[in-house]
Amino acid sequence: MKQNVIIGIVVFVIVGLLFVIVWGSNNRQSVTSESQGEQTLANITPAITTSNTPIFFYGNTCPHCKDVEEWMDDNNIEEKITIIKKEVYDNPAHSLELTEVAKSCGLRTNSIGVPFLYTLEKECLIGTPDIIDYLTNQVNKLTQEVKESQE
Repeated sequence: MKQNVIIGIVVFVIVGLLFVIVWGSNNRQSVTSESQGEQTLANITPAITTSNTPIFFYGNTCPHCKDVEEWMDDNNIEEKITIIKKEVYDNPAHSLELTEVAKSCGLRTNSIGVPFLYTLEKECLIGTPDIIDYLTNQVNKLTQEVKESQE
């Protein structure tokens, strides 16, 4: 009987130690992940919000994004103006950037969608019509500036 009690205590202590080791390891990893996440957020927001190039956030299976991309291709937009493209469905870093940019525009993170354009004027545009209108105006403005410089 005494031997069974000793074995029970030893098993209990071993299980307890294993629990503490596993729990401590998981806790340390989550703290490291959180601090790395904070560093990422701190670095992303200033870099993006000071960009001098429009940033187009899209999803690779988004039909509205596809419409904008086809329009850009049909109108040779990327030959006329520089645009940074960032896919957000399969790239968590780009998705995080989109969230931070939307926050910088005062948008709630639960209402963010794609297609999404962060403009030269530091405005956030969501949706095909607004993005196409903006890019059309940018190309027209650039074309007008070129004409005026040639006169």
